[in-house]
Amino acid sequence: MKKTLLILASISSSLFAQTLSYSFGNEFETVKKHEDMGFYKFNNNEYVEVYFRKGDDMIFQIFDKDFKNVKKLETVLLPEESKKYANEGFFSVKNDYFWFYSTWDRKTETERLFALPFNKEKLSFEGKAINLIETGRLDPYLKYRFNYSTDSTKMLVTYRVKPKERRDKLNKDIIGFNLFDNKMNKLYAGEIEMPYSEFDMNNLDYEVDSRGNIYMLTEVKINNSLDGEVIKDKSGKFAYRYELIRVDQKNNTLQAIKINLENKYTNSVILSEDLNHDIVIAGYYSDKKNSTGSDGAYIIRLEYDANNAVKNIKTTYCEFPAETLKAYESARVKKRMEKKDKEGDLEASNLTFRKMIFYPDGSVLIIGEEYYVVTHTHYNGKTTYTTYTYYYNDILALKADKDGKTVWCNKIPKQQSGSGTADLSFHHHAYAGEDYFFYLDNIKNIDLALTETPAPHSSGRGGYLTCVKIGKDGKMTKKSIFDIKEEEVRIFPRSFESITDKLIVDRLKADRKESKVFKIEIK
Repeated sequence: MKKTLLILASISSSLFAQTLSYSFGNEFETVKKHEDMGFYKFNNNEYVEVYFRKGDDMIFQIFDKDFKNVKKLETVLLPEESKKYANEGFFSVKNDYFWFYSTWDRKTETERLFALPFNKEKLSFEGKAINLIETGRLDPYLKYRFNYSTDSTKMLVTYRVKPKERRDKLNKDIIGFNLFDNKMNKLYAGEIEMPYSEFDMNNLDYEVDSRGNIYMLTEVKINNSLDGEVIKDKSGKFAYRYELIRVDQKNNTLQAIKINLENKYTNSVILSEDLNHDIVIAGYYSDKKNSTGSDGAYIIRLEYDANNAVKNIKTTYCEFPAETLKAYESARVKKRMEKKDKEGDLEASNLTFRKMIFYPDGSVLIIGEEYYVVTHTHYNGKTTYTTYTYYYNDILALKADKDGKTVWCNKIPKQQSGSGTADLSFHHHAYAGEDYFFYLDNIKNIDLALTETPAPHSSGRGGYLTCVKIGKDGKMTKKSIFDIKEEEVRIFPRSFESITDKLIVDRLKADRKESKVFKIEIK
């Protein structure tokens, strides 16, 4: 079964430049009692879904180039010496593949991490396991984190040593930093004590760039135990600042770069490497303390000198346009928003940072979603119990040029909610400089005017798979793709995987025994 449609205008009057086609592959037997470890591209026209079962094997489910049939199902037994150990993941670093597993030696209190090379041509483990890390007892809840450089030539493995002191005020975290190339040759290893106590700082994110520089993003209390007395705001909460910490690999020390948002208050922060191999920090900010809303997005770029040292920090701010925030709101809400706009209090509510995408011209797309949870407490005469309703509402997409100036900012209207979340939220896909957003929606929203609010979509109750495309000029088009009840499938856009720039896939369970691949192609 295959259906092709030309997506026509709805949000704007322009046509889609591409045609989308969707299809379902033939049903195949569902792999049971295994952990699904995701899709991988082994060869030019060969994609594999990998499954793992502790103590037994890994299963490689190889699809044909059209994702219509399972071309091959190969079971690879785990080496005897690794069967009882903990799975840490199946990784592709550049064009090399490895299975990572960890061991714990109780007698010597030694934690080890191994990488076992995998031959994608022969579908077999080859050679001896590489001993990557050997250290003492680690924090059992925060063992290993893995980060890649943009060009996939380097992998950073970090871990947290089990704290010596139970009290956060007395303990300073020791973080292990381990850098490897795509052959798992060790480029750097060091365990470094943090400059502040665990009470004073929170480690938020790690990153490695293609030059091999290692970064850590942290939030630090103002003032902390090093600076002086700890300061709280009027509500009694601790005030924070952000620091970008760079690892000095020659001296096993840390270099802190304080991030100043010029009296603005950040609501979120993400650390990433752009296509030019430079580090970029971005997030949402508010002009008011303790606000759950966001006035706009900030972008911080680091500039380097000839010696690869940070010479400048450039910060730009992209305020959300008032008209974008007011779009698709009721007259009552819009009137209230206009009053806030006059008073300088208009913000995007409950905006959660979802994704940051870089483009070859240096521009960046920042995507957020209005997300919140409502708690309900019930009493049935005997006991009290709690339920939750999850809300995934409007998407806010802002594109900034290489200098940090806003190119366009759009609101994609949706109103999703439910006690479950599997079929809520969205999938973003980039193709030829344009951006596609896939999500389930109420068909009533297909021709939504700027003055109308979206009709609600409830989780688990059908819906139409919908696509909104934002062109290079910022204009939006929207079209319903199909009614999932008519196709008799359950679609989960959040689990879609962009395999290539023209191909998006997801594996659907027809029932407990059978599965099939759902595929969207852009032509």
